[in-house]
Amino acid sequence: MGKQINYWMDYDSFLLLAQKALDLGCRIVKEDLDAGKVTQSNDIGIVTPYGKYKRIGYYFHLPEAGEIKVGLYNGMERIDSGFSATGNAVIEAGYSFIWKEPEGACGTREIKELRRARIYCITGYYDENGAYIPRPDCLTRVYNALARYVKKLAPCTEFADKRISIKDEDYGKEYEYRHKEYVTGACLDMVNNEGYVLC
Repeated sequence: MGKQINYWMDYDSFLLLAQKALDLGCRIVKEDLDAGKVTQSNDIGIVTPYGKYKRIGYYFHLPEAGEIKVGLYNGMERIDSGFSATGNAVIEAGYSFIWKEPEGACGTREIKELRRARIYCITGYYDENGAYIPRPDCLTRVYNALARYVKKLAPCTEFADKRISIKDEDYGKEYEYRHKEYVTGACLDMVNNEGYVLC
């Protein structure tokens, strides 16, 4: 378990979120899975657009909450971001990956998807002696400030989708499903004007 907020956020808005994390005392950690390298910086210049495939992960490391551990896995550097001391010192972060499958590659129509992203931090972890170590209060404060900022960058927007019922009494009938999501203006424009779908 942990704390998280899901959203659809464009690259430029994520740069604003990353700068907010820096302003709150974090360092940005970039995990490049293609290069097998983990780097840290106090500058948003470390944040780059995703390539054809999303093979980069970002974390906001709060040094006040503890050190981070980077290990080698199959000769590649990876941050130990799971339920560990490192996990207690970082907030996982990202922005929406844009997937565009050309017409004919998966059938007859072009597929355009915006993949959901999130900020996330763990609740705590059990150390090697079995003692529970909760998430530090300082990390919780930073996470809460970032979550509030996400809601400003990606305001809550209501959507209405058509669904097919699987309930016995209405099986096979179409109905309207209403839901609210956090979406930046740029992503909403891609949905409304360019035919992208939120995934």
